[in-house]
Amino acid sequence: MTWNDMPKRWYDDYERGRPSYPRAAIDVAGLPPTATVVDLGAGTGKLTRLLVSTFSRVVAIEPDDEMRRLLVELCPKAESSGGSAEEIPLEDGSVDAVFAAQAFHWFDKDRGLAEFARVLRPRGTLVVMWNAQAGPPEPSIAAVERLLDRHWPEGWDPLDLGPSRYSRDIWRLVFAQSLFEDLQEARLANPQTVDAEGLTAFLGSMGWISAMPDDERIPLMERVRSLLTATEYVLPWETHIYWTRLRQ
Repeated sequence: MTWNDMPKRWYDDYERGRPSYPRAAIDVAGLPPTATVVDLGAGTGKLTRLLVSTFSRVVAIEPDDEMRRLLVELCPKAESSGGSAEEIPLEDGSVDAVFAAQAFHWFDKDRGLAEFARVLRPRGTLVVMWNAQAGPPEPSIAAVERLLDRHWPEGWDPLDLGPSRYSRDIWRLVFAQSLFEDLQEARLANPQTVDAEGLTAFLGSMGWISAMPDDERIPLMERVRSLLTATEYVLPWETHIYWTRLRQ
């Protein structure tokens, strides 16, 4: 199932359940508040909302129509547009920084990096980031994990949002052939507190659950919700941030 095939409930679950990012994540590169920045693969605008509170101009680019509908609704201060990392609808040398949150792994790396270099001004900045699992939820959701264990794909961790599948060694190979300097790295604690409905939405936002037929998915998620009896849960994410600049 591709994003274009996702049912509407998936987008709502994504917005309700997925974590945002720590404010400090957008400060690591030392950009001035007057900067013009792009949020690529902006989704429903989780990072975009931080960017518009900091920078004078924010362009949010999201190829998925339903994602972009929520983005426009939830973050009206950003300039929202269709487009992709490989075809950014902006002029050459028109922005100070490109951000990509929980999205870089979807891009064609060589074409994307070339396109980033095209739209960036001299010495422009690229910032990419992911939220990574930093520990088990508190309180434990072991009963839910046991329930889902027979449903999720082999080798899949339901709290893994992707970064564990991408090593920094691969990044070095990609960037070594690009117009960018070596990557710098930071890691920031980013705990997410959700209620039972929010945690149910988070689990429901996993594509393998959304792909289930309703007669399987609905009773499964009702059972998940029934097992979540705490008032709130803390998911101890850690945001991994990588940034670089165009070479001189």
